Amino acid sequence: MDPMTDVIKPIRPQDSRFSACGTLLLPQDDPARFGPEDADLHFASDGQPRFYLMRLRRRPPVVAAMTCHFRVSQCLGSADAEPWWLAVAPHEAGSAGLCSDSVLLLKLLPGEGIKLHPGTWHAGPYVSKPSALFFNLELRTTNDDDHNCLSLEHPLPLALI
Repeated sequence: MDPMTDVIKPIRPQDSRFSACGTLLLPQDDPARFGPEDADLHFASDGQPRFYLMRLRRRPPVVAAMTCHFRVSQCLGSADAEPWWLAVAPHEAGSAGLCSDSVLLLKLLPGEGIKLHPGTWHAGPYVSKPSALFFNLELRTTNDDDHNCLSLEHPLPLALI
């Protein structure tokens, strides 16, 4: 991929390439028992979960850097029931520096959420409206002591379609 000319096009989270990064979460009827369609959560042994409503402003559809959290399986879902996009890359992709070939752009539809495996590189969420609300499950201290960031050699433009 030529990072100067190619735009990353979205895939759906059902694409097998996403399984190295996380799990798609879909609505279930209540009551439901825990099963393979649920988020298999991971919190560091000393970590306390934090579940909150996160407000985001629309950002330009470009990835210049990505973040990962080693101690938690972060979960995200739109509280506005709007489509949204998230750039992801498997943990291993960061060992030699992130490159465009390892970055996937997910498009999530209303009613869908995701669980990211610990160590998954991500950027976003990206939205089409001026701002959006997201449910976010991580650790209380994720933004203080588990916010690891890598810059990309070349910014990657995203097709939010």
